[in-house]
Amino acid sequence: MFLDTREPALQPSATRILFAGDSSSIDDIQTMLEVLPICARGQVFIEVADASEIVPVTAPGRVSVTWLDRSRRSGRPGTGERCTSGVALDRAVRAWVEEFFVDRESLVDGDYVFWIGGPAGFAYDLRHDLAEAFNAAPSAL
Repeated sequence: MFLDTREPALQPSATRILFAGDSSSIDDIQTMLEVLPICARGQVFIEVADASEIVPVTAPGRVSVTWLDRSRRSGRPGTGERCTSGVALDRAVRAWVEEFFVDRESLVDGDYVFWIGGPAGFAYDLRHDLAEAFNAAPSAL
């Protein structure tokens, strides 16, 4: 299930999750993590400008929280550019999805809940591609 609102109605029965966003999403992510059952498992990616934006986040034991510090990442390979907003998150989520979901059918038919937070333009392509995959469109991530 792909939740595409900033304040999703997450069901307490959700047991497999992928939450992702930027520093403006931390409160939303923490709120969703608080309603998950203790048996929940999955991944949280939070992109921040630098380490000063990292704050404690409480998650069930089988949910990993990964902070993506843009100040420590590069932009497009081979360019020497700095990592811009949304790039680290896009890379991390796509890599995670490709590792855990072999094909689009397993992504759509699985019991995972996906949520991507942040400003409207943040991770736009990633949101679009996930929504398209969940709407049974032929293209994949």
